[in-house]
Amino acid sequence: MNRERFVSGVISACMAIGFLTGCSGTVQEIPDSEVISSFSHNITVKSHSAEKLSDGQYTAKDIVSVSYRPDDLSGLLAQTVTKDLEYRLNSATNAWELTGETLTACEADNSKLPGTSWKCDRLPSDTVSALFGDEVPSGDNGVLYIRFLKKMGKFAFNLSNENNTSSERFFGTVGTNAKAFWSGASGNAEKSITITEGSVTDDGDLILVFTTDKGSARINLRTDAVNIPEQEYDEATGKEVDKSKVYMDSLPVFEVTTASIEDGEWRQPSGLKEGNESPELTWTPYEGASKYAVIMIDTTTNNWLCWYTLTDKTHLDQGEYTDPSVYAGPYPAETHTYELFIVALRTDPQELSFVIDASGGDIQSKLDFLNKASDGSFGNVLAYGTIKAPYTSPELYYGYR
Repeated sequence: MNRERFVSGVISACMAIGFLTGCSGTVQEIPDSEVISSFSHNITVKSHSAEKLSDGQYTAKDIVSVSYRPDDLSGLLAQTVTKDLEYRLNSATNAWELTGETLTACEADNSKLPGTSWKCDRLPSDTVSALFGDEVPSGDNGVLYIRFLKKMGKFAFNLSNENNTSSERFFGTVGTNAKAFWSGASGNAEKSITITEGSVTDDGDLILVFTTDKGSARINLRTDAVNIPEQEYDEATGKEVDKSKVYMDSLPVFEVTTASIEDGEWRQPSGLKEGNESPELTWTPYEGASKYAVIMIDTTTNNWLCWYTLTDKTHLDQGEYTDPSVYAGPYPAETHTYELFIVALRTDPQELSFVIDASGGDIQSKLDFLNKASDGSFGNVLAYGTIKAPYTSPELYYGYR
């Protein structure tokens, strides 16, 4: 090819590219630092999608995908929100302007809410009347106590809900139930509650629609209620406080670490068919504890017990337990969540064993057993630590055992 014609062709191609992308050779994007500094939350910029505009007022548009974590309700409701933010570059001021935003995803981890107790002592009388009807006299002074049951449905967000705003997102939920107890000047009343919908906000609000056989009311747990220990709830509602019972929300919690979680999941050798190697675990000695109970439960399926042992160690190597009668590692038909507890004990418990590789009671029932020491005294459970992650079998081993 003639050199002059080749050079001319290259120049023409470069001019065409320059016409499409600007003098710099690339479509102009809003700087990440400007997006971050103009946003009220600590956001992460995930991607840009920029293009040139020629409408006169704006010369460029950039759709920026960001994610952020709103304020957390008492450490009980972690949210993750993803949005597409539309920015346009003003030709007159040469400044980027936020011209629109679209909610693309919202997740709320409500796994810590089941079994929690709440106290509402400043609710308006019409809210109380909506829940209890004529069972509570109008204007009665008192306190509403709420207890979430131990099973709770996930929150399913409707991204196209017309009530969604830039800071509030609405969801539906199934299988979320609670109890309401009114302790008033004129007497007490108790109701079963169903919850089918609600919303969360960037400020950490959790607004739920509570429904009884008398009616419905919206209650914001962040502003209308206070999270209280289960024992306080039992005492306030007249339930017997059994000294043998362990109140988990009143126990000290210590940190447990593991090298057996990789990319957010339990490592494959932890599985029953993949080596059946118990996970590596490390924790700090707890004052007054002479023994530690190690308990691993499949919380996805009927609290299936995978691991139970007693030890006086504070570190366990990976594969320290491989006997299926003590450790029967995960083999789910699909992805399940496995939660591991280290329970600090004053001494040996009177109940020494549980049935491995079978469904059983939740961690609460197991702690109640462990709380009775070998000498028959109560108060054997001192503290606990926990760590959890999902496990996915490389093959479907359903029905293997």
